[in-house]
Amino acid sequence: MVTTALIIAAGAGARLQGVTGSIPKSLFKIAGVPIIKRIIMTAKKAGIERFVIITGYAADQFHDLLDHDDQVADCIDWVHNDQWQLPNGVSTLAARPFIDGPFALLMADHLFEEQTLAQLLETPIAHDECILAIDRKIETVYDLDDATKVYDQEGRVIRINKTLDTYNAIDTGMFLCTSVLFDALESSLTEDGCSLSDGMQSLARRGKMRTFDIGTGFWQDVDTPDMLSHAEKTLLRRLRKPTDGWVSRYLNRSISTRLSRFLVRTPLTPNHVTLITFITGLLGAWYVADGTYWSVLTGAFFFQLSSILDGCDGEVAKLTFRESTYGSWLDTITDNLTYVAFFAAIVWAHGQLVDTTLIWSIGIGSVSMVTASILVMYYYLLQTGAGGSLVRYNVAFEEHAARPQASLIARTLNVLRMMSKRDFFTMLLLCFATLDLLSWMFWMVGLGGFAMAIAVFISTGRLLSQDREGR
Repeated sequence: MVTTALIIAAGAGARLQGVTGSIPKSLFKIAGVPIIKRIIMTAKKAGIERFVIITGYAADQFHDLLDHDDQVADCIDWVHNDQWQLPNGVSTLAARPFIDGPFALLMADHLFEEQTLAQLLETPIAHDECILAIDRKIETVYDLDDATKVYDQEGRVIRINKTLDTYNAIDTGMFLCTSVLFDALESSLTEDGCSLSDGMQSLARRGKMRTFDIGTGFWQDVDTPDMLSHAEKTLLRRLRKPTDGWVSRYLNRSISTRLSRFLVRTPLTPNHVTLITFITGLLGAWYVADGTYWSVLTGAFFFQLSSILDGCDGEVAKLTFRESTYGSWLDTITDNLTYVAFFAAIVWAHGQLVDTTLIWSIGIGSVSMVTASILVMYYYLLQTGAGGSLVRYNVAFEEHAARPQASLIARTLNVLRMMSKRDFFTMLLLCFATLDLLSWMFWMVGLGGFAMAIAVFISTGRLLSQDREGR
């Protein structure tokens, strides 16, 4: 697989200078991270190990930012182009002495998904051709007038230009190249330089410019203030998880992503956000334990707020490339401690009003069962090496339940698991608290806790057996 990438970052980005000022466009932050660092980190996750970055305008600002960044400094080789005012083909040619073998060519102002680049990097390529990643979802491209159009036929670029009248794809700014690109640029070179498009058109005329369809993958050029805003909104929108519950999908994520958009601009780390969420949830439990209408309602509100904030730590971590195993475990453990504390507070509050052996037995038994089920899920994570996030557990179970041959029990357990998701039961508890139904809250926790525990015990055993059979 290709492990070297060339990034062209020499231009001034004049169309964004009204927003960026004297800062080069690719150093401007989107969702708390400079554009070029976002590109580097995404490419690293896709498999790139070495970056050759061509600078020109304000080169010292690139060095000041990236040379002291522990996440990227060790994988960058710098090349300066004194003729950066000339078309970008000249900057590309400046990298020739520093690249040996196939390489990915990336633009310093084009965002993309790691999966898209990873698939491109694994695409076989001949020594005398280049591959352009194209997007056939033309209707979804933002600012189509500014996009570079492509007409391809049978996997080959026939024509490529911004002014094409007939086209069937869009240039995404991602390429897989060999040294033939440098040859094509040199043959196109004049006293006024040459553009990257000149080289690509030269290869296309010889049938040496293949295409790679990115399918449903995301990419975004960032050339104008409108594009800048759209790119950030798209990044936030794509934070949604396939395992999100109903309430999270239609309410919580809409709020948490807006909060995360603010949080990434602060010094707070994802772990700070996790601890804030934890404290908010514990505060909710403390209020509920008092047992009065307003204290229970306030506690339920804080618990709902903690459910919303629970999405923020992961969102901030993903947006700022600060995901870690430690952070995943911290998030999971504090979440579950919050559940146990809040459930115990409901049992305590209701037990003070209805002080019977039956109520205390059901309440304590339910909290104990919930605690045991949480420990069982931790056991699954440790046995499967899935890290500290329960997302893998939820996905594994839902995949099992969705199989055509899945039993009625498996599908029923999946419904129970959906109802036991934090976003669902926190909202339901808030509704009960609003209606002054503390007893309903108790029975929901009491009976629901037993049902959830049984679902976890059965499903975990099935999943572990399935994993062992698959090895």
